[in-house]
Amino acid sequence: MAKQNRGAIVHEAVLKSGKKAAQLCQALGISRATLNRRYQDSNLDFDFIKRVGEIIYHNFAEEFKELVPLAAEPLEVYQLSSVEEFKDKLLHVYALYLEKVRQYDELKAQYDALLSERGNS
Repeated sequence: MAKQNRGAIVHEAVLKSGKKAAQLCQALGISRATLNRRYQDSNLDFDFIKRVGEIIYHNFAEEFKELVPLAAEPLEVYQLSSVEEFKDKLLHVYALYLEKVRQYDELKAQYDALLSERGNS
C-alpha cells in the first residue's frame, strides 16, 4: 500500500472547504510560505492536521485512521467570534445536510428499484 502524502491530503481538503489561504494562515499564526511548505510535507504532524480540520470544519479521521478517537470526547462549548465565522460554519453545516439528503435520495431510489424489481418477478 502506498504511503499517504498527508500534506497533499490536507491541501485538497482545504481547497474543497473554500476557506481562503489568508484566513487559514491567520488562524494558524503562520505565513503563506510556511503553509505551502506544510502542504508539501508527506509526514505532516497530526496535531497540525487536527488544527486545520477544526478551522475548516473537516474531520480528518476519515482520511487518517490515527485520528479516530478511542473514546467519545465530550462536546466542547465554544463561541463564534464573528458574524463571518458564524456564516462560514452555518454554510458548512448546510452543505453537509445537502450531501446527506442527496445520499438519502440515492439510496431511496435504489430501494424503490429493488422493490419494483422484486414485484415484477
